[in-house]
Amino acid sequence: MGSGVSALERAETQLLRVGDQWYADWQSSCKPAAQGPNERGPAVKVTNVDIGDGLHIRMAESTRVASGADDTPLVCMHGFGTGLGIYYAALPALAERWRGKVYAIDTLGCGLSSRPRWTLGHGKNCRVDDAEAYFISGLEQWREAMKLDRMVLMGHSLGGYLAVAYAEKYPSRVERLVLVSAVGTPAPPPELAEAQRTAAWPIRAVLSAWESGWSPFTVAKLGVGDALMGRYVSRRFSDASWVKKPELQAYLASSWVGANNSAGGYAHATLLRPGGVGELAYARTPMGPSRIPSLAVPRIAAIYGDRDWMDWRNMAKVREAIEARRQNEGSKGGPQIEIMHVADASHNVQVDNPLGFVDAVLAACDHGRGSDGKVFGAKYVSGRHEAMEAI
Repeated sequence: MGSGVSALERAETQLLRVGDQWYADWQSSCKPAAQGPNERGPAVKVTNVDIGDGLHIRMAESTRVASGADDTPLVCMHGFGTGLGIYYAALPALAERWRGKVYAIDTLGCGLSSRPRWTLGHGKNCRVDDAEAYFISGLEQWREAMKLDRMVLMGHSLGGYLAVAYAEKYPSRVERLVLVSAVGTPAPPPELAEAQRTAAWPIRAVLSAWESGWSPFTVAKLGVGDALMGRYVSRRFSDASWVKKPELQAYLASSWVGANNSAGGYAHATLLRPGGVGELAYARTPMGPSRIPSLAVPRIAAIYGDRDWMDWRNMAKVREAIEARRQNEGSKGGPQIEIMHVADASHNVQVDNPLGFVDAVLAACDHGRGSDGKVFGAKYVSGRHEAMEAI
């Protein structure tokens, strides 16, 4: 385990470093006189935070705070199979432009946070409440250790689902939610079960493995992790200047093979069920039908790539249901939901268009002139390296 963790530490360090360097180069291309991030030191410092019981949370903390900073801290959570490094290209801009502290964490059981053996059951044999409580408790223990009163909580993919679960239990600690291509909004369609039952046998075999809780991390540990991630990174991500494929491949592969599968390696099957009709995966306990409408958190920003495989229209239906309830019942309950898009981005929005992603996050949190339905970041993918506005 030690050598694996060491490899992941090196990969994390290198990925964050290339994100810093890319942002410095980008700034230089926009503002030749600007002092790049590398001249001022790295955008974040990475430490382990003791949360008790011999456990720790891995954390990247911004080292730059915008002038006159007084805002609620921004806390960034990753999705399945990744860690805080997935924000590598966006963190320098977030650290510089967010008017407060920025934190990115590896959730408990993931990345370089503690990875204790998973003992709460696998697949259908794990209670969703137990799996959620595991991650939620880790986040809450970290918040207490950091002495944060309130936060803007941002979660990507499965991290978005967990951000909602955290806000259900600790609404007083969440100023607002930012859900980035969050999984688990809609209930599965009625036809899903029949489609899976009649699928070809290789697909049924994969579905059966998923339902039983078999972790894809185990496959990667058979010596094919580098090849699998190399193929994935090569096909999935563009050749944009900010996409550093060798470093990204090394980080993702090390995340999968570097230590115990733990909670992170089994989260797809403890919290999600396979899809194939509509969404590629559905939550075992969906967010949309009742959980999001019942949140006491006042505002949600839902950010999607403009070619995202997560369908933003499912979140729009949740918003419509909340608004209809307000009109029909005179209820004031339920969060205000804003839906935003990032140009030329798919599911990994923060990698596909990091500066467009940052613009959307800042606008969603009232740092800019953003509005519902707006598409952010087209200028960064059009070849016009325009200077960022001072927001």
